[in-house]
Amino acid sequence: MNSALFQYKKEASFTSSKNYNQFLNWVSGEFDLLLQDDTDGLTIYFPAGNFIINDSQEEENIVAHISLNTTVEKKGEDILEKIMSLYDLLLKIK
Repeated sequence: MNSALFQYKKEASFTSSKNYNQFLNWVSGEFDLLLQDDTDGLTIYFPAGNFIINDSQEEENIVAHISLNTTVEKKGEDILEKIMSLYDLLLKIK
């Protein structure tokens, strides 16, 4: 049995809290069939791990810190790619 833990970290920058909240909403909707906790940012649990999105204020921007932990490397890469594609889509329409 493979017990390796793969960890991924990404950041996404937003010019307003409205855009950041829309991003969280989109990510939550994309993974709506999975267990979620939104008491402090957004945590989503999937069978091989979880990811957490928290924010911080940096100068004029809100930065989303995305941390993903999984025991299945390919699954982690796929989920992170999906999250970042939502971020890219949001940037294109704003």
